[in-house]
Amino acid sequence: MKVAIVTDSLTNLTSVDLERYPDVYYGYLNVIVDGKAYAEQKEIDNDRLFRMIDEGANYSTSQPAPEEFVQLYTDLIKKYDYILGLFCTNNVSGTVNSARIASTMIDGAENRITVIDTNTASIGVENVLIRVCQLLEEGKSIDEVIKVVDFYKTRGPMYLYVDDLNTLVRTGRLSKTAASIGNLLNIKPIIGLSDGKLDVFDKVRTKKRVFKWIVERLRADVEKSGKQIVRITHVNAIEGANELKALMEEACKELVEVHVGNEIGPVMAIHFGRGGVGACWMPEQYNI
Repeated sequence: MKVAIVTDSLTNLTSVDLERYPDVYYGYLNVIVDGKAYAEQKEIDNDRLFRMIDEGANYSTSQPAPEEFVQLYTDLIKKYDYILGLFCTNNVSGTVNSARIASTMIDGAENRITVIDTNTASIGVENVLIRVCQLLEEGKSIDEVIKVVDFYKTRGPMYLYVDDLNTLVRTGRLSKTAASIGNLLNIKPIIGLSDGKLDVFDKVRTKKRVFKWIVERLRADVEKSGKQIVRITHVNAIEGANELKALMEEACKELVEVHVGNEIGPVMAIHFGRGGVGACWMPEQYNI
């Protein structure tokens, strides 16, 4: 069976992975700057985005309309036997809802499209998606693959820290006074996803303590469920991403497989700002 994987552009796979798995396709979210929409990854990158923000531009984000997925599905259903959609949690973006609506609008595609809210986002979806691609290469059935995705939906924590609190001021989540005090004290909020819920998990001082906090949680999951597959992302902070990778490998040795992926795309970068680093992981072994 030939299967297409459709995901959202928050799942910003590396060029190496896209070449390795050519049956992956995107629905693109948009950054809207001064009233003009730009599809992330295709029409705008973080450097251009932050340059416009620094120049005083107004900005927001938007999800793809169902019609965009209708066009994509219509094209894919001619070439593939089945379409599996793996999307960011609805708690972060409503893209999955557009994808679901569109799946009901394709003539002749009954029982050939499944859309899943993965309960995670960005590198969390990336982790699940790459595992799915590997399973399909091994010849696993769609039913088995979907069960594996369900297994990982509750076993993929993700944590990101905000380096510049002014980012939270711009997005309306923090007052200027609180941000000024936080920046002065070098406070780093740790924002995370667990079981699909977005929350502030802690506030610590200094990047060093952030990384220690994240590594401690990874080590606890290693002790609980064995080897973990880890993916790290960042916003203009590749040095920090590599530092976190080294700390994880030092702490967990051969019980982690750590990948540093692409920089977070513009839509998520708006909310986390420059300098942030994030990580997610899931058990190497699944039980269905």
